[in-house]
Amino acid sequence: MSDAFRLPRRALLGGAAALPLLGRGASAEETMVIATWGGDYANLLKANVEEPLMKPQQIAVTQDINDEDPRVAKMYASRRLPRGADDVISLQAVRGHEVGAAGLVEAIDVANVPNLAHVLPNLKSPFYAPHIWSPQVIIYNPDKVKEPPKTFTDLLDPKYKGRVGVGDINYFYIMMAAALAATGDVNKVDAPETKALALKLNANGLRLYPSTDSIGAGIKSGEIDVGIMWLARVIMWQNAGIPVKAQFQTEGSVLYISGMVVPKNAPNKPAAWKYLNAMLEPSAQTRFAERMGYLPTVDNCKLTGKVGEQLALPDPAPKLAPPNYDITGTLQGPLSEWWKKNMQA
Repeated sequence: MSDAFRLPRRALLGGAAALPLLGRGASAEETMVIATWGGDYANLLKANVEEPLMKPQQIAVTQDINDEDPRVAKMYASRRLPRGADDVISLQAVRGHEVGAAGLVEAIDVANVPNLAHVLPNLKSPFYAPHIWSPQVIIYNPDKVKEPPKTFTDLLDPKYKGRVGVGDINYFYIMMAAALAATGDVNKVDAPETKALALKLNANGLRLYPSTDSIGAGIKSGEIDVGIMWLARVIMWQNAGIPVKAQFQTEGSVLYISGMVVPKNAPNKPAAWKYLNAMLEPSAQTRFAERMGYLPTVDNCKLTGKVGEQLALPDPAPKLAPPNYDITGTLQGPLSEWWKKNMQA
């Protein structure tokens, strides 16, 4: 396939938003593509990374909106092509380390991305740039639940039968929480004790929701009273008037991390490095904290005012359980099949 054909094809990924790419021959402006989630996340990337930080560098960004599984599948399918379709790809940390272990992405360092120097030590990775993070917590409706569950196993109480909700798309994190409760090790997602605990929860009338937002709707409507979700979403829902609070589990809270990788066959790697550096800027990090409730991944972004109060972790500090992605990355596929056969059924 010639380069003359490649540029219009990439330009079409963003529809009308990508029209400026068609005039590349008449402009000094560079172009790049980020494959990412849609909705608030994509809008915030545009408003706080792409427009204020990339555009002044004469880099026009096209967003290729899709779910995570198709993004990862496309990476594997195009791995042998000398030139891929995307320059940056947004992924959860589990999937990011999966494709990193498969040799699909470039290594990153401060020479290419200077702001990596500010990334928190427990979030650093040789090939994955962490963008936002949040601890996983038990959520509950304070109007319905006066004594909130304090452990994962508390959700097995018969009084919660049919009243517990989780995101189907978040299955791996639910299993990590189950592993932490059943074995004391967040990485043992495929242990018999972990699967047995998950099946007990399912037998108690577990409700699976197709999206993260639909869990909040379930709390608001009174369909569920308790569940498992990121602290960031609790803050968003509270700001939207939904009756919900968070409880950190006694056994510890799994960390949710979302970030970005650069494929080895990215067409415009220099622009990709600049994008990663821009999304780590304190200004962009602050806006994601304000709008989505996620904690900054860098040490030079100090949150103040209402958002600082909302995102302050409890004192004493809760036990946080970051996964070992070298272990969990290889378990994603097999556990997905187990979940479909045993939990979705």
